[in-house]
Amino acid sequence: MLVNLINIAYGAMKILPYQDEKFAVCRTESVQEIRFALGEQIKQQIFFANFVQNAENSIKSNEVINALKQLFRQQDYHF
Repeated sequence: MLVNLINIAYGAMKILPYQDEKFAVCRTESVQEIRFALGEQIKQQIFFANFVQNAENSIKSNEVINALKQLFRQQDYHF
């Protein structure tokens, strides 16, 4: 079962650049490079989501919150 899971994950990593245009530049990259790029994107989204949540809880400043939300919209993040 583990071998099947590994094969499915590998296949998904190879197909992703052809299914999502955001990853079209990764079509010639190795699976390891694609995995690294995905990991970096996930880390950034987690960091920004936690940052906004902490800002909303501790600062409660509408101007800061609106500026952060605008920044995230420009970066094409969804929360």
